[in-house]
Amino acid sequence: MDVVKITPSVTAVLRPADGANVGLIDTGEGLIVIDTAQSATEAAQVLGTAGAAPQQAVLLINTHCHSDHTWGNQLFDCPILAHRLCRQMMTDCLTGRWSAESIEQGLAECDDPAWAARMRQEWSDLQITLPTETFDRQRTVEIGSAVLELVHLGGHTPGSSVAWLPESGTLFTGDLIFQHQYPYLQDADVPVWIAALEYMLTLPAQTIVPGHGTLCDEARVVELADYLAETWSRTADHVARGHDKEETLADPDYPRYAEDPPGRFEENVRLMYTHLKNAAQQETQ
Repeated sequence: MDVVKITPSVTAVLRPADGANVGLIDTGEGLIVIDTAQSATEAAQVLGTAGAAPQQAVLLINTHCHSDHTWGNQLFDCPILAHRLCRQMMTDCLTGRWSAESIEQGLAECDDPAWAARMRQEWSDLQITLPTETFDRQRTVEIGSAVLELVHLGGHTPGSSVAWLPESGTLFTGDLIFQHQYPYLQDADVPVWIAALEYMLTLPAQTIVPGHGTLCDEARVVELADYLAETWSRTADHVARGHDKEETLADPDYPRYAEDPPGRFEENVRLMYTHLKNAAQQETQ
């Protein structure tokens, strides 16, 4: 865990080996917290490492719905702001993949018993806490000395948003940027994601805080956009030629983006293939 002071009032807590990154903005009237890790225990550890306490938070921002960015929400007693589709997906997950039965099944099937045991303990008192406020396209937040723009972009998930601090040129991207690892596409709309990355390049960002990994710059945004666009295009070509998934995966010319996590490269090609195949079949019906 690495606590990086971007400005005297803007801090990024980077956790490339441990999970999602967290942002802290000192407004002079309390802290704005951007994303809250995957448990109350982790959220408390992040704050403690940064020399902060949950009671200082005056606003939480969830960049998107995934559990590794939202399940620490329960630690805090303040408003929680997210895009309306983020809240909607979280609500839907409560009776689906976030039900107690689904969580336990996932832990039982996990291939890392030590991690599963740790998370079973951390989630023993889990109370999934939904955003209390939502926005649509954009929301300006002004608290004390802090001014930030929340912009809904979609892509990684339907409700994915970025937090832009124009005064310092700092951009918190959530999982629209993965640094040093393949992006997670399970809930993604790849063309929308590419458009989101192109939008980010229009911002005069000096510091980019990804959802996972270390600080990066515009070159990483371009690299991720190129990876997604070329992988999507090559997969669409295989679908058009009538190739099956295994023939598609055998293509040696697919671009590579990272070494980690294992299997994510193949998983992403399979997900794109399924999406494109289904879309092609619907067009012919």
